[in-house]
Amino acid sequence: MVFLANDEVLSEILHEVGQRLTESGFQIVYGDAPPRECDAPWVPPELERADVAMFTMRSQCTEAMLRGATRLRGIVYPTIGTDSLDLEAADALGIIVGHGAMPENFIGIAEATVMLILMQLYDPLASSNVLHGRRMRPRPDANSVWARLLCGRTVGIVGFGRIGRAVADRLAHWHVRLLACDPHALDLGRPSDVTLVDFDTLMGASDVVVISVALTPQTRDIVDARALSLMKPESHLINISRGEAVDEQALAVALREHRIGGAALDVTRVEPLPLDSELRTLDNCFLTPHMIGQTKDVFRVIAPTAVENIVRILGNEIPRYCKNPQARVKWIERLQMLGISTPNGGIE
Repeated sequence: MVFLANDEVLSEILHEVGQRLTESGFQIVYGDAPPRECDAPWVPPELERADVAMFTMRSQCTEAMLRGATRLRGIVYPTIGTDSLDLEAADALGIIVGHGAMPENFIGIAEATVMLILMQLYDPLASSNVLHGRRMRPRPDANSVWARLLCGRTVGIVGFGRIGRAVADRLAHWHVRLLACDPHALDLGRPSDVTLVDFDTLMGASDVVVISVALTPQTRDIVDARALSLMKPESHLINISRGEAVDEQALAVALREHRIGGAALDVTRVEPLPLDSELRTLDNCFLTPHMIGQTKDVFRVIAPTAVENIVRILGNEIPRYCKNPQARVKWIERLQMLGISTPNGGIE
C-alpha cells in the first residue's frame, strides 16, 4: 500500500502519481499529514499500514511518524527538497528516501541562477525603465551606467551539491574565478576549475555569492550580519536554496545602507513573503516567489519520477534518485526484519 499525503498545491501531480500506481496494480490511499508548521504533529492512521509513503515540503514527517509506520520501507518526495522530513531518524530506522533530484530539476535551477547573476550585474529592469520613461538615461560614462561585466569576476558558491556544481559547470567558460565552500565537496570530487575555500574567505573574495545549501542546523542563518559584513561593497547575494539560510533582517539593513550591491532571493523565510517585509521596498533587492527554476520540462517528469522511485522501493531496489544512500545497509536489515526478500538475498 502507498500512502500519499494530501497537498493542495501539488494536487494534480499527486493525482497523476496515484493514477499511474493504481494502473500498475498498487493500492493507493490519500490522507492528511501534519502541516509543516504544526507544533503537535500526529501519526496519520493510513501511514501505519503503508509500505511506501509520499510527502511534500508542506507536510511534516517526524521521527514519531516514522516509528509509528512499522511496515514502511521507504519515503518519497516528488521534489528535490526533503527539509520537512527527519532524515536522521529515517537513516537510523533504515528507511530509504527517494526524491526529485532529476536533471530537469537542478539544471533548471542552475540556469535560473546564472540568469539571476547576470540580472544583478546588468540590471535589465533598470534599462527597461529608461525605455518606458520611468528612469533617466544614464550619462555615457563609467560613473553613470550600471551594468558590470561578469567576465573576470569571482563567483562563490556556498553549498556544492547538484545545484552548486551545475552552476559551476555553466560558468566554466565564462572566464570567472570560481570558489566553493562545502565540507562534503571532496567526497564527490572537485572540478579542476573550482577552488575550495573556507566560508569567510569565500564571502570576502566573491563579487557574487550564490547560496545553494541544504537546510541543516549548520546552514540555518549561515548568512548573518557577520557574514554580510565580510562581503565587498559592490558584491551581490543570490539565494536559491532555503530562506532560513539568510538572516533577512540583517540582509535588509545591509541593502538599505548599501553595504553590499544587491541581492536576488527566490526563497524567503516565510512564503509568500509578507506584504510588510522591508525587502519588498528595496530597489536593490530582486524577489521571486520560489519558482525561478520551475520549467515546463521539470513538471513533465515530476510524477513519472516519483512513480519510478516508489515502484523501485516496492521492488526492494534503491530509488533512482536516493537522498540517503548511506542508509542502504540499515534499509536491507529493515527489509529482512519485515520478512521481505532482498536483492541477492541480502547485503552485497
